[in-house]
Amino acid sequence: MRASSLTFILGLAAAVAAGAQSQPSWPTIERQLASDRVVVGSALQGLIAANQDFGLLRPEEAGDKIPVPLWLRVLWRKAHPEGNYSGADPTGGYPLALREIHEWLLSHQDLLPGLPRLESAAAPTSRVGISRPNLRISGPSSDPRSEADIRLFYSNRSKIIAASNNIGGSGAQSQFWSTNGGATWGRSELPLLAEDDFHTDPAVDWTSDGTAWSLTIGVIGSDTLRLRLYKSVDGGATWSFDSTPSGDQSVTDKSLLWVDHSVSSPYRDSLYAIWHNDAPVFIARRRNGAWGAPVRVSGGETTGTGIGGDIKTNSAGVVFGFWPDTAGDASGKIFVARSTNGGDSFTKPVAVASTYDTYDIGVPAQNDRRALIYVSGGAYETATKNLVYAAWTDLSGATGCTSPQNEPGGRAASVCKTRVWFARSTDGGVTWGAKKMLNDQAGKNDQFNQALAVDEATGAVAVIYYDTVNDAKRKKTNVWYQSSFDDGASWSAPFKVTTASSNEASGGADFGNQYGDYNSLSGYAGTFFPVWTDRRAGKSEEIWTAALADVPSCKPPAAPPGGVSATSPNPGRIRVDWQAVAGATEYHLYRGTRSSGPYQQVAVVAAPAVARVDIGLTPGARYYYVVRSFAGCESASSAQVSAVVKAP
Repeated sequence: MRASSLTFILGLAAAVAAGAQSQPSWPTIERQLASDRVVVGSALQGLIAANQDFGLLRPEEAGDKIPVPLWLRVLWRKAHPEGNYSGADPTGGYPLALREIHEWLLSHQDLLPGLPRLESAAAPTSRVGISRPNLRISGPSSDPRSEADIRLFYSNRSKIIAASNNIGGSGAQSQFWSTNGGATWGRSELPLLAEDDFHTDPAVDWTSDGTAWSLTIGVIGSDTLRLRLYKSVDGGATWSFDSTPSGDQSVTDKSLLWVDHSVSSPYRDSLYAIWHNDAPVFIARRRNGAWGAPVRVSGGETTGTGIGGDIKTNSAGVVFGFWPDTAGDASGKIFVARSTNGGDSFTKPVAVASTYDTYDIGVPAQNDRRALIYVSGGAYETATKNLVYAAWTDLSGATGCTSPQNEPGGRAASVCKTRVWFARSTDGGVTWGAKKMLNDQAGKNDQFNQALAVDEATGAVAVIYYDTVNDAKRKKTNVWYQSSFDDGASWSAPFKVTTASSNEASGGADFGNQYGDYNSLSGYAGTFFPVWTDRRAGKSEEIWTAALADVPSCKPPAAPPGGVSATSPNPGRIRVDWQAVAGATEYHLYRGTRSSGPYQQVAVVAAPAVARVDIGLTPGARYYYVVRSFAGCESASSAQVSAVVKAP
């Protein structure tokens, strides 16, 4: 054989081999069905078989780290061919809600919505707690729960609402409610709209009239995502559909809700929602019973996907929308945009800080779901302060931990670790100080799923987060709490909230969701309620909370209110009056059904008002009242007064 012929044949063989090596290795359908434990003959098996067109995907998707099966990506791309599926963005162009869609499909392989639970609108369950009470508010369930939000009703802190995902159960968002300051909790569910298969990404809040609000994403089939707003007029026991804040958008993802609570705001009781639709970030506001058109707040500065936002207001009604930018291979950034006209328009985004990693981070405790880099924001304004805060999870930035390539992943021995970062602005979000880690321990541990809250009564700012400290394998987590009473300049020592650890990397865990993408924290007048996903003792993922008392050293008003009186001028009502106390910023009204208590707080009255009408009382019954003055902490109780409710 001629040398030239041999050279040609060898070259051709090498080219064929190289071409074979460059071809992506797509999984067989048998492997896909086995991986998801799909029931033979189920509707899901047919759905998977109909979405094997892997030529629609980028070749590198065959081996990337995005935890969404390839057949589901094909299905999504067919429905949304207009999406930006660039490999430069770590999301791949896919919404995070696809992970919840995958979970729902696996737990509903007939592709039919689940039935509502019989426990819906259940009476409050008994407290479960120990010395520092940890309370399981979701009740016992074999269906995993995750991604919870919680909010105190500032005007009556005996009322609290919370919510979580319930994808493996009925699919309808789980709602939790308390009418006695968190001592006991009831459970209910949002009603699914006829076209919605299930809900995901819960968020809750209150307006000053006592209406509870709950935002969720209604998932339609496997390719449409719309925001849904619900309301409750009975404290969270029952819910009705209200509106669709996202209008005709169909790729809404990672949404959160906030209500302007401030009595001094011109936009008090406005509702605000933030989310991303495909890559851009949008905010919408509901004022006077109607939603405005969604406003796009991200622009050219956000070169990737603006996933993981938050929205808050201050006492002047200024709105702050926060989000991170996945930003592809470059360093990501945290952004904030402001509105001074109640959300009608927003300023150009300002960079809060840069991040080392982008989108999400693999850590031993959450290496399947991965820890999302999202923002928790807050704002606080007085006559002399104009503060804005942001907290997020990121790599530590130490040597060997400065880029996505350094992620610890499942390696407990990795020198790289995650930390909760914090930054603040002292000029209303226009400029930002240097970012810092809140708790940079020396050990190889990870922190993630942070939540930040501002106490609008005291100005305190607090943060919770998971931490794997004290576990050499970096898999067992506890929830830890830190606070600042000097506007974020310094922080308290970490306080462990949980009384037992969780492990979402062990057998029986919901590996698709693990801890979910976020936790929540709400606080007012020195009382904070965190809420988190908990799997203590190896049980199913449940939602837990705890009541934390955290007030600065302060001197209460010199005296309780004097001149207290109670009358019943109208049927079903009692009016309580008292005299003003110097230095008091508000008054707390307590009610009991027996002389000398026990009393339950029923109202917070902002100074200088010195009267309150208690309504909805039983005609002919006698009620007992005391009043306490407040200025960062409470005075002693006033003299007790009582009145019999006038009959019709």
